[in-house]
Amino acid sequence: MIINNLLLTPEKIFNEIFGSVEARKNLLLTYLNQNSFNIYFRNENYKRLLDTKFTVYQADLGVFLFLKFMKKEKISRIDATSLNTNIVCEIIKKGIPIGFVGGNFSESFIKEECYKRRINLAGYYPGYFDEEQVTNIISMINQFKSRVYFIGMGVPKQEFFAYELSKTSDDKIIVCVGNFLEFYFGRVKRAPVVFRKLGIEWLFRLITEPKRLWKRYLMGIPEFIYRAIKLRR
Repeated sequence: MIINNLLLTPEKIFNEIFGSVEARKNLLLTYLNQNSFNIYFRNENYKRLLDTKFTVYQADLGVFLFLKFMKKEKISRIDATSLNTNIVCEIIKKGIPIGFVGGNFSESFIKEECYKRRINLAGYYPGYFDEEQVTNIISMINQFKSRVYFIGMGVPKQEFFAYELSKTSDDKIIVCVGNFLEFYFGRVKRAPVVFRKLGIEWLFRLITEPKRLWKRYLMGIPEFIYRAIKLRR
């Protein structure tokens, strides 16, 4: 089960990414938070993919507390947005070309932002497209000639797409990042620091995007707690 194979600290995640860069090998990396935890148990294809093809790390307070509940040791609480920001900083330092897939930004906006941030941009493609377009889009993305890709399209669509992209070569590092690109490029405001420290960033997001997120949190959190207790027993 995935719970027994999660990366539990930022150091291990960094080692996986930059060790794969140096070794020139494929890496499919994604996260497990409260929402993807629920989807993992509902969606058999997603579950199989994470169990067999992905390296997965624990993210958000809910999964952190669950792992403590399961008596996991040597575990750090991971803020995925901060983690991904630090990964990008390290990529900038190393001058590694990076491709972004996700969000709905204009190409000129992405180029300008990457120039300001000194990101070695290999290419960008928006994250909104239909399944029948995947093959053509992957052909276009492969022209980026990038080693590292950030895919931000939401769970489980981003993982299915990342897996298809990974099959086209044996040295891609593909990191699934959810809505990180919106936060990173300033299109969506993050919760105030006090919300993040208290572990209730989800509440801020629910207040600011109730239509989109009410089901994920108001129904998803009780479902998550039920599954956690069931697994512990």
